[in-house]
Amino acid sequence: MAIIEDLVVSEYGAFVGLKGKRLRVSLKEAAAVEAPLLHLRSVQIATRSASLSAAALAACAEAGIPIHFVDAVEGHYAMMVSPYLTTVVATRRHQIAALENGTGVSVARALAAGKIRSQAAHLRYQARRQPEEMAHSLKQTAIDLLAESDRIADLEASTLEEVRAEMMGREGYCARLYWGAIGQLIPSSYDWPGRTGRHATDPINCLLNYGYGILYGEVQNALVIAGLEPHVGLIHTDRPGKPSLVLDQIEEFRAPIVDRTMLGLANRGYEVRFDGNGRLEREFRKNYAGHILSRLSAQGKYQGKRYTLRSIIQWQARTLAAALRGEQEYQAYTGG
Repeated sequence: MAIIEDLVVSEYGAFVGLKGKRLRVSLKEAAAVEAPLLHLRSVQIATRSASLSAAALAACAEAGIPIHFVDAVEGHYAMMVSPYLTTVVATRRHQIAALENGTGVSVARALAAGKIRSQAAHLRYQARRQPEEMAHSLKQTAIDLLAESDRIADLEASTLEEVRAEMMGREGYCARLYWGAIGQLIPSSYDWPGRTGRHATDPINCLLNYGYGILYGEVQNALVIAGLEPHVGLIHTDRPGKPSLVLDQIEEFRAPIVDRTMLGLANRGYEVRFDGNGRLEREFRKNYAGHILSRLSAQGKYQGKRYTLRSIIQWQARTLAAALRGEQEYQAYTGG
């Protein structure tokens, strides 16, 4: 029997309870599924019709297993993590102070430039798998993106507002460059209309949005464990209900994790299934989540060694915390 490391619950009416030292997912018309707490890294609740027992919640909290709630429309909308993992008060004090000092400006610049460099690295990766003419086009776009990232990294700014203003001026241009290049790699059968955010109805954007929702939970969990306050961002401003620091750091991981997974599936003719309401079908969500979680378990190069991408996210959160404490400079992960 395969070991379950990421438990995905998407079935209508599923009940997650505790049996000994295992989570047990019970269904009315199917055999129960059990997952030992010892091996679990996360629980993904991909339906609003599931329920969890207090015993299961307590067991996950005690074992340090995060529970993520992901919706096909809203994306990642809630997370449960043990409060015993988030005790670094000093880090949060430095994080708040960074909103008004040079440390915050420096980290914000690195985060902003890192997003664009990550996109450039992804295009270079895709170029290796394309015919010469397409490869040249992708590489040229990557060069253009890197030039934009260098301008942001070299920006003379004394406040976060200045960094945000610069990003607003360049973000739209970089997005057009990147998604224009990605669009050339998506098979025409998907009829991709271009990048759209929430409430998308086409297959490709639905894959991207749902994948980002899963990634969102991973990044938020890593930031919380690193002792950071996820609602206090640097580039993204404070908004009720929006963990803006998560939105800051997720950017460097979107391309190497979700965008790459989407393109790989699309170019293998992956069938995207919808229900009668135009949402991703329940069982399909579970299948697609498995692909994203598998990518998180894949290895990437980080500081001269190879680690799983999930581990790299955790290392980057700790690096971000150290940078906000003024202990080191922040360097974004580019996936290169």
